Amino acid sequence: MRLKEPAARSSVVRKTWTFAAIATAVVAGLTAHAATVATAADTSQPVAPFENLATLHVKHAELASFEQALRRNATDARHAPGNISFTIFQSRSAPDTLYVLEQWKDAAAYNVHMAQPALLAMHEAAKADLDGPISHMRIVSATPGDGFQPKQVDGAAQTSNVLVFLSVKPDASAQFHSDIAAVTPTFRAAPGNISFDIYQNADDPNQMVQLERWTTDATHDANLKRPVISTIRADYALTLAKPMMNGRVLLKDITSQ
Repeated sequence: MRLKEPAARSSVVRKTWTFAAIATAVVAGLTAHAATVATAADTSQPVAPFENLATLHVKHAELASFEQALRRNATDARHAPGNISFTIFQSRSAPDTLYVLEQWKDAAAYNVHMAQPALLAMHEAAKADLDGPISHMRIVSATPGDGFQPKQVDGAAQTSNVLVFLSVKPDASAQFHSDIAAVTPTFRAAPGNISFDIYQNADDPNQMVQLERWTTDATHDANLKRPVISTIRADYALTLAKPMMNGRVLLKDITSQ
C-alpha cells in the first residue's frame, strides 16, 4: 500500500494543478472580457471638440509681417486632419488687436497642429511682434446646434462680424440660456446671416462670447432694425452683470487677404 502512496499523491497534485490552470484561465478570460467591455464603453462616449478663442495684441510696426505668419498658419490649419474651422478677425476700431477662432474635432487633432512648422513659425514671430502674451479662452457652444463655424465663406473680406463679450449674473444663468435659445432661430433665419452663436468660457460658466457673422455691412445693419434686437437687448438688461455694449467689438475677417 505504501508503494502506491506516491502515485496517489501524484494524482492529487495533477488534479490540483489542473484546477489551478482552469481557475487561472477563467480569471484571465473574465479580465479580457472586462477590458473589452470597458474599451467598447470608452469608444461609445462622444469626443468633445476642442475650441479656442485667442486674443492677440500686435505691435503696430509689426502688424503686416505678423499677419502673414498668422495667415500661413491658418492655411496650414484649415488643411489639417480634424480641423473644423480657423478664422482670423481684426478689430475695426483697434486694428492692432486680432482674434483667432479655431475649432477642432478633438484635442488630439489640435495637439498635432501645435507641432506643425507653420504654427511654430507663428509662435516664433509672436515673440518679437506681439505686445504681450496671447490670451486664450477655451470655449464650448451654448446655443442650439454644435456652434461650428464655416471653414470657408464666400466674400469673407466683405463680411460684417461682431464679437460681444458677456458677463452673466450667476443667479440669472438659467434665464440667460433660455432667452438665447428662444432668439437664436430668428437671428439665423435673417437674410444675410452666416452664423449666430454664443460660446461659454470653459473655465468660467458666467463668461460668454457672442459671435455674429453677416454677408455684408448692409445685411448686418438691416438686422439691427428688426424687433429681435429689442428683445435680446431687453433680455440682456436683466441677465447680464455688465452692459452688453461694453464688450462689443466689430470685426473684419482677414484670414485670406
